[in-house]
Amino acid sequence: MTLTNIRFPEDNPFARIKVRHICGWYLLLCIAIIFQIQIISYIRGIKFDNTEPFVNEILVTYLLILSLSLFWRECRLAGIEIKYLIGKVPDRYQWLPLVRLALASVFFSIGVFRIFYYPLSFIVPSFVEQILTEKRNSSILIAALKSFSPALYYLQVALDNYVITPVFVAFFVISIPLHRCAAKWGNITAIIAMCLLFGTVGYKIFITMIIFLLISAILYVKTRSLLVIIIFTFLQNISITVWNLSYTIFFGDNQTGSTLDVFRSKVQLGVLFFVVSAPWVIGFIYKNWSVLKGPLPYFANASEAEKIKADSET
Repeated sequence: MTLTNIRFPEDNPFARIKVRHICGWYLLLCIAIIFQIQIISYIRGIKFDNTEPFVNEILVTYLLILSLSLFWRECRLAGIEIKYLIGKVPDRYQWLPLVRLALASVFFSIGVFRIFYYPLSFIVPSFVEQILTEKRNSSILIAALKSFSPALYYLQVALDNYVITPVFVAFFVISIPLHRCAAKWGNITAIIAMCLLFGTVGYKIFITMIIFLLISAILYVKTRSLLVIIIFTFLQNISITVWNLSYTIFFGDNQTGSTLDVFRSKVQLGVLFFVVSAPWVIGFIYKNWSVLKGPLPYFANASEAEKIKADSET
């Protein structure tokens, strides 16, 4: 195995993985969980309320853990070494720039969201109002008030958002799709395909999804470590939570008028966030775009391990 990417099916273990199979299993897991809930509800006479936030968070965590187990199994069947997929944290890695990049990407996402949906709020107001209402109702402060135990809800949200979700995103959204698509089409085409796929799935925030995918792919290929991606996602989730809480506390109780009117009145905030963060985010992608043309982390890590082993034997 060399530093160059292996693209022949007989040599590339990722050619044995079918993303559509993983997505199919993921859908089946969702159906199975719903079926389990119905069985428990029927046998035990427990009525599960779909509006109970704590129960919803438990189900999400359950689904993510089952999905990670499925990914692990698929990798083992394909002959993929998980340690090469995960990699190691680079020596003397500069964490402060990663923190700044995470903050900049969050501000960029907020700015793009407000700038993009501002003109749409006049063209398709009902659609934009629905999205804004969903975002407001998903606030952890509002959801906690609807839960039977706010303390347990906060704990479950922290476990889900800051532990399980970053790991899930690193495997399901970044590492496996990147290596699998690159095995079929090459690195750059793989990145474009991932952006189109996950951007379509998260169509309400498709620009945010594309930016996140590009930054994460660059970080992964550059550092050859999924641990860096996990920490980056963790920092982003923390920053988003802090912003949502701050916005709800300082602006939520003082808002008067309709949801659309309040949103339109704060478009300047989105412009400010975009202007401040765009140089960081766009500059990072532009300066590091060539990194994506290099060897993918799995093969680079495997090649380095083989070289170290050969040196130790001589």
